[in-house]
Amino acid sequence: MEQIVSKDNQRLREYGKLAASRKYRQEQGAFVIEGGKLLSEALRSGVEVRAVYVSKRWLEGNALPPALEDRSFLISGPAEQRLSQSQSPQGVYAVCSMLDNPVNPDTMDSKGTLLGLWNLQDPGNVGTMIRAADAMGVSGVVLSRDCCDLYNLKTLRAAMGSLFRMPVLVTDMEEFLKQYRGTVTSFAAVVGQGEPLTAVSFPGRSMVIIGNEGNGLSAEQAALCDRRVTIPMRGSAESLNAAMAATILLWEMAGKREN
Repeated sequence: MEQIVSKDNQRLREYGKLAASRKYRQEQGAFVIEGGKLLSEALRSGVEVRAVYVSKRWLEGNALPPALEDRSFLISGPAEQRLSQSQSPQGVYAVCSMLDNPVNPDTMDSKGTLLGLWNLQDPGNVGTMIRAADAMGVSGVVLSRDCCDLYNLKTLRAAMGSLFRMPVLVTDMEEFLKQYRGTVTSFAAVVGQGEPLTAVSFPGRSMVIIGNEGNGLSAEQAALCDRRVTIPMRGSAESLNAAMAATILLWEMAGKREN
């Protein structure tokens, strides 16, 4: 296995650029991951792994799959310090090819469900919602183009591998809603101005849409949806964290689909 010691190695500079720049990730069609859990999830899900960087410490307790041996590099000292993006690095890092698993409502199951995210800016929230969608059996996630980057390391960590399995479409949300009106019933998640979630049944292909963390969906955005839904709250809190609200909505949608 080739060893890399210098932090100025060209491969490490490439990794750093991919970790730091959304534009560069898109140009290269690649993203980076860190940690054994994400690497194993990527391999299990069939993600193409272009390169792996491991420390001697990691190799003492783990084994690389034989298929990765020809693209693996041993790193140490300053080299690892340049790669690490976490406070407690595990000692394994990888460069992967971007996914090609888009949502297609036209071929989706007639009772399939979608999660829509419109102008979400917190990578941790987006990753958590993708993980919740995976857990609740959602057919896919649709992100507006002004959402934070799917391949941000914080998004990837929060999704815990679910991003590798979940069909995701990044698109113009307004155009998407107009295109699939009548095919997908869209529900705008709003505070106190919609049908109580406890009374809603979700017909056929349904989609719940969550808005920006600070402002929610605007009146104009909500008006583009077929219906509005609200999570009834008995306590004093006026609203919920976006990821928490999405998880509650997806749970209810999973259990209350119309036959």
